[in-house]
Amino acid sequence: MDYLKYSLISVVMFLAAPSFAENVNFYNYSYGVSYQTLSVNDINEGTELDMQVDDMAHSIGIYYKGEPRSFYQFAIGLDYVYIEDDNPFSEEVKNAITGEVESRESDVTGTSIYGELGLISKDHLVENFTIGALAGYRYNNISRSIFRCSSCEEQELDNFKSSGYIKPFIEYQFTRRIHVQLSYSHYFNDEGFENSIGLHISFMSL
Repeated sequence: MDYLKYSLISVVMFLAAPSFAENVNFYNYSYGVSYQTLSVNDINEGTELDMQVDDMAHSIGIYYKGEPRSFYQFAIGLDYVYIEDDNPFSEEVKNAITGEVESRESDVTGTSIYGELGLISKDHLVENFTIGALAGYRYNNISRSIFRCSSCEEQELDNFKSSGYIKPFIEYQFTRRIHVQLSYSHYFNDEGFENSIGLHISFMSL
């Protein structure tokens, strides 16, 4: 009797498996790449504390995103940030391999780490279309330095304050494994990054 019961259960699960597979949401958790253009707010511009950088920054990064439930989303990410240096310094740098000495100028670069969480709404207007708003925090580590020179001068730009932000976004799922998010972020700080427009592309799903 037990053998018959287990056999029937096995058959039912086998027959139901295709319908279960069709309902699996393969894009609930995903990895991706991002690009952002960020506006820089320097309240000390024109004073001795002027950061002397361009008013626009660019970042590229990687992120991990999840939707544990249909009504909220979270993400964590790491960005590499580049800002044009309006007042670079230069140093003589020796190539460790060739021994050649050359003059090189500084760049303003750094990293940002962020985490965000918020509410979303799916498929109410267009199929595979999502709108939402996330609240997050971005930690910045930005400096003026010469790339790949461990002994050169480095100037920490502490005016790039870490900050909380709000990020409304729209997102469209092209396939089970590829979806694209377009966002606007507003940062709640007096100096550093003021707002940004971002493009996130998820291409690997779990």
